[in-house]
Amino acid sequence: MSKIHAKLSVTSKLSSVHESSSSIDVASIFPKPLPVLKVGPVYDESGFTLNERLALRQAWKLIKPFERRYGKDIYFTFIMKYYKTFENFRYNGKLDMHRLHGHSLAFMRYISAVIDQNDPVLFQAMLSDNHIVHTRCRVSQEHMRMLMNALIDYVLDKLQDVSSAALKSGFQRLLEKFQVYFDQQNVSFIAYKRSLSKDSLSAHSEQQ
Repeated sequence: MSKIHAKLSVTSKLSSVHESSSSIDVASIFPKPLPVLKVGPVYDESGFTLNERLALRQAWKLIKPFERRYGKDIYFTFIMKYYKTFENFRYNGKLDMHRLHGHSLAFMRYISAVIDQNDPVLFQAMLSDNHIVHTRCRVSQEHMRMLMNALIDYVLDKLQDVSSAALKSGFQRLLEKFQVYFDQQNVSFIAYKRSLSKDSLSAHSEQQ
């Protein structure tokens, strides 16, 4: 009798284990769903692809030891071609040579800081500050655009042996960032001028 009772208890335990295992939703455990595959390049928060950002930073590491010399080559070639830009450095009728020579290195260091910037908010703030300073000095946006193109052409020529498609597209995207920001500033400036003209017109009509 004791043997029969032991067999019955073992059988009941096995049946209870089988029932508990059959109640588990195996589909929720295995196989695990695969993550969604995103085809195409991965962009950072500033709008650059990871390959473009990496290519720009690696390229600028090669440029950085020669920033002063390359900056002078780029800037003085540019101002000799567009000689009217000399007027941007004239104060009280005199040419400020200190600012003229210092601007080439400041320009290169600014581009280096923009390339290294990861925070999209600070990235936009740097573009904004650059635009405000040059607008205050009455530098045209066309001159800034041409200077950026001159820098890109110069750097790509210097790095032609190690250049890549990612580096070229990275510089092009950087130029587009400047251009888009300038376009936005132009739209806001035009809207501001229109609002001023409307206000002056209404004030003039009220006086009449």
